Amino acid sequence: MDKIRVVLIEDDEDWIKIIETIIGNEDDMMLVACSRTKEEAIKLSGALNQIDIFLVDINLTEDNLDGIYTALELKRSESSKIIMLTSMSDEEVIQQAFTAGATDYILKKDATRIPEIIRSSYHETPPIQALIKDYVRLKSEEQLKELTTAERGVYDLIEKGYSRSEIQKKLIKSDNTIKNQIKNILKKLSVSSMKEAIQKVKSGGL
Repeated sequence: MDKIRVVLIEDDEDWIKIIETIIGNEDDMMLVACSRTKEEAIKLSGALNQIDIFLVDINLTEDNLDGIYTALELKRSESSKIIMLTSMSDEEVIQQAFTAGATDYILKKDATRIPEIIRSSYHETPPIQALIKDYVRLKSEEQLKELTTAERGVYDLIEKGYSRSEIQKKLIKSDNTIKNQIKNILKKLSVSSMKEAIQKVKSGGL
């Protein structure tokens, strides 16, 4: 039987040793790599052929929640599942973790449950995922609420991959009109490009 391949993203040496020991005692999983920063984690995700589970600490540096942004980047490029590790039970922080793409989370005080959570995330879709998908959808829609109907139409087409000239023909509008609507979209979303706009909407504003 193939083992569940796990990558740990954690900056605390003591916790690295604890989790190495916990996973090392399990026959059906293995810790294939460990990184301490967001940058190392992104490189690892591209270098390793198969990662089933990322275990990501919410706070990689002090208290800046950079583990959430690490999860967001990993989710953009990986089909792997993400479990967040945290010492905090703050509801807003946990919501942000799920918005970033986490499948589940576990409090560090419950570290002995890590194998159980890994198996659950790997073998099945946790029931909470249905609620998370709906929550992320609502957060995404929230980003677009200031757009007019016309601007929303332009945004939707750009998100689907249409070029400006294609949008112009499809909506039967002048190039200047499309340009102005894109400018308004960027201003309302406080971003500098449509690529950033789409990323912001998909991440629920993170």
